[in-house]
Amino acid sequence: MGIHPTVVRPMADEYIRANRVVWDRWTLEATDSEHHRDVALFRDGSLSLRSIELREVGDVAGKTLLHLLCNMGCDTLSWARQGAHVTGADISSAAAEQARSLAAEAGIAARFICSDLYALPEVLDERFDIVFTSYGALCWLPDLEGWARIVRDYLKPGGVFYIVDMHPTASLVESDESGLRIRVPNAYFHTSQPIREDVRAAGEDGETLPLYSWSYSLGEVISALLAAGLRLEYVHEFPQTFYQQFPSLVPGDDRYWHWPSPENTLPLLFSIRATKE
Repeated sequence: MGIHPTVVRPMADEYIRANRVVWDRWTLEATDSEHHRDVALFRDGSLSLRSIELREVGDVAGKTLLHLLCNMGCDTLSWARQGAHVTGADISSAAAEQARSLAAEAGIAARFICSDLYALPEVLDERFDIVFTSYGALCWLPDLEGWARIVRDYLKPGGVFYIVDMHPTASLVESDESGLRIRVPNAYFHTSQPIREDVRAAGEDGETLPLYSWSYSLGEVISALLAAGLRLEYVHEFPQTFYQQFPSLVPGDDRYWHWPSPENTLPLLFSIRATKE
C-alpha cells in the first residue's frame, strides 16, 4: 500500500508557499544564521548533531533514516557519518540544493528531496527504520494530525520516530538580562489561523516578506502521535536550547544555551521517542 499525501486546506497551501519563498531567500542570503554555522561545523569534519539527539536516537549504523524538514542537510549527513543510510526532505529548493552540494563535497551517498511535507508521499514511497526531525520543525506545520500520519506511514513496523524541538511554553516567556517574566503574546494551544510575522529577506534594506507559523501545546503533539497509532517510549523536557532564544541565556560547552541560574529551570526543549507497532 502506498503512502498517501495529506490534503491541507487551500489557505494553508498559500501560507506554505509564502514560507517557501522566505526559506529560499534565507538559505541563500542569511549566511550568518545558526543553520549556516552548523554547515560550517560539518565542513570542518565534526557532527552538527547535538548531544541530546545523539544520545536518545542511539546507534544508527546500517539503518535507513528519513529526516523531515532537513534544511541544508548537515544534520542528515551527520547521521550518515554515524553509519545511517539517509534521505532528507525540505520545502526549500535552495536548501535541498545546498544539501546535495554538501553531500557531494563530503563524498557521502545521500538523497535530498524538495517537497512540502504534506505532498512528500507523491514523490517518496518507502519505509524507514528511523524518522527524525528537530529544532524548529513543528511551528511550520498547519496540520499536526496529518504530519503524525505521514510520520507513521514512513516508518517500518518496529521503526522509531524521534523529535527534539522547541518547548511550546518558551513562547510564553520573555527575558532580558535581569530575568524572566511571563507573557502570552501568542496562543499556547493550536489555532487554525497562523501567526504572521513580517521579516526581512536579508539585511536591514532587504524586502519585507510575510512568514507564517503555528503553535501547538505539548499535549496536542503527544495526542496527534497517539491518534496516528504510534506508541510513546518517553517525553523528555530540557532547560536548554540550541540558540540564544533570550538575552539572559548563556552558552555552554555542549553547544546549548542555558539559563544563567539553577533557579531558572523552565523547559526550552522537549523530545519524544515513539515506535510503530
